[in-house]
Amino acid sequence: MNGQKQPEGFEMEESIQVAGLVVGHLRDELTDAEKILLEKWLSASEANKALFDELVSKAFHQAELPFFFDIDTDKAWSRLAAANDDTGLLVSYEAAAAKRRLGPWLWAAAAAVITGFYLLKTLFFIPPTPQASTHEILPGDNRATLTLSDGTVIPLSSVADGGIASQGNVTVVKLDGVVQYQPKGESNELVYNTIQTPKGGKYQLVLSDGTVVWLNASSSLRFPNVFNGTDRNVELKGEAFFEVSKNAKKPFKVKLEEGAEVDVYGTSFNINAYQDEQMVRATLIEGKIGLSAKGLKRDLVAGQQARIMKGQSSITVADGVEMDEVVGWKNDLFVFKSLDIQSIMRQISRWYDVEVVYAGELSKETFSGVVSAKSNLSQVLKILEEGGVAFKIEGRKIIVK
Repeated sequence: MNGQKQPEGFEMEESIQVAGLVVGHLRDELTDAEKILLEKWLSASEANKALFDELVSKAFHQAELPFFFDIDTDKAWSRLAAANDDTGLLVSYEAAAAKRRLGPWLWAAAAAVITGFYLLKTLFFIPPTPQASTHEILPGDNRATLTLSDGTVIPLSSVADGGIASQGNVTVVKLDGVVQYQPKGESNELVYNTIQTPKGGKYQLVLSDGTVVWLNASSSLRFPNVFNGTDRNVELKGEAFFEVSKNAKKPFKVKLEEGAEVDVYGTSFNINAYQDEQMVRATLIEGKIGLSAKGLKRDLVAGQQARIMKGQSSITVADGVEMDEVVGWKNDLFVFKSLDIQSIMRQISRWYDVEVVYAGELSKETFSGVVSAKSNLSQVLKILEEGGVAFKIEGRKIIVK
């Protein structure tokens, strides 16, 4: 990208329009017309496609990083211009309608992304490796096992789409990489199944009531094949994102270890309850939930996070939680905001299925940034090295220096 001159006719407003389309793509909020505009811009040149890949891999919200305010924005705009082909126009003025629909706040955020992206001190773009070498450690993918009530274990990544099991009046099917429990009328046969993801795996599940669950790496969910009775109870270890089907007559409850549980009154929430983390965190995206433990209970509204420190009985509630950080894993992103190296490496260990050991004194520095979880491990570590941490890879062991 270096060495190219700014294209003739380059307009800042047009770049903001493109930035907004990229942000809309990341948020999965583009209309059909906006998708056509984005495809039109992508097909205009290879340089546009390369720029898009960069922005997607680094995502957005980087304007919130502490060092963002040191950026030379004039230089950033010049560098952005140089990244595009010499034909000039980034996108036609047809995008003006999309600009109006997405709203001024989103366009301001998009402009910040474009101006800040290229000069971030610790998050410079690393071109994707065309073909992984034999020593590359690849990212995780959709992998899980389903254990039926009779002990049958089904490796979900190796079975084809279609029916994979039958329990009473409930058929278990796999469609496009998602396991679905489909009841056929009333069923009195209540049995429990367990879906479990390994390190380097995640999976999506639709329960018999229509509740959708995304399970993160190294996690498990125990659930009934059908929800009989007056409530809907499941048991979680690890991390999961829930979109609960509403049914006021049958409350939904997620049971965690050490007696903690989440009562669900609303729709979307994330629970992080890994054994190797220092706290249990329940974050509400939409609706209402309550976190209970050791005789205490706190109800949440959207945007709040309830926390229980391991070994303590109190429950604290934080307001204004950054949802991108909480659910980044679900969207194939690592989102680090002022995290220490140990917290970051726990996430990396789960997703890349590696052992992490530490040599020497641990750094007390914190790190912020957004990295694609589809990157090879070496790419992620190289980004972290920009922040002053050294790594050595020995097989599937990562030594942090």
